[in-house]
Amino acid sequence: MDKNRIESLIKWWKETDTQGMDIMKYLINPVMEAFGEDESDIIACLNELDVEDLEIISGCFEEIYRKFPSDEMYDALGDLEDKFNN
Repeated sequence: MDKNRIESLIKWWKETDTQGMDIMKYLINPVMEAFGEDESDIIACLNELDVEDLEIISGCFEEIYRKFPSDEMYDALGDLEDKFNN
């Protein structure tokens, strides 16, 4: 888990004119690489992010679930989506 890289990528995305940019190539894939391989670390990291940052990287949720298809991950991602959908 490289939290500094994740925060840096989110900050860069927020400060850059990303119109027309491939979000998968420039944000989602690099964030997924930075998350690493520990399911509980990913959930903990996501829970620490503020709502705006969560919404920015919410495109990762499907990729995370594809990588970790467990009931725990499904529930955790659902709870995180509730944070920015309410």
